[in-house]
Amino acid sequence: MAYIAFNDIPLAHATPVVKRSQRRQQATFGDGYVQLLTDGLNTDREVWQCQTSPMPYADAYSIESYLLTLRGSAVEWTAPMSTKTFSRPFASGELDLGYRDISTLSLDGYTRPTNYTANLATGLLTSVDIDNGTVVEVTLTLAARDYIVRDGWSMTPVSSSFMTIAFELERVFV
Repeated sequence: MAYIAFNDIPLAHATPVVKRSQRRQQATFGDGYVQLLTDGLNTDREVWQCQTSPMPYADAYSIESYLLTLRGSAVEWTAPMSTKTFSRPFASGELDLGYRDISTLSLDGYTRPTNYTANLATGLLTSVDIDNGTVVEVTLTLAARDYIVRDGWSMTPVSSSFMTIAFELERVFV
């Protein structure tokens, strides 16, 4: 089995779990007052816990060989659940989707650039045609992002001829 790209590694569909957070700094003072501020330009943190389905030892060793060749370098990966559908209201002619680095975007019942404009890098939509308070259904797909394999990986035999590989991927900004 040859693994050319990270997306070729077969992950078990039920196992990828993501933890998202935003990096921040906090200062607590003696009187109980607390100051919070974001830490840097890229404050979003994203860590995926991944595991493969049981696979033959030879396939697992092929993946391990690929992971060893990375030597800590970032890989471009399209995470599961990258396509999202949700509803949000326009306000003052704008809609901040909250998501950044979008590869595809559509609003149900509207066309771009006729009804709205979109900055796919920032996730900000603007419109003079869509009334304030109008709730629109949004479908978007996030672009592939850069990740590193965090803290190595574990290979667990599940029988005499099959094993699983578990690892964590942490998003990095390259």
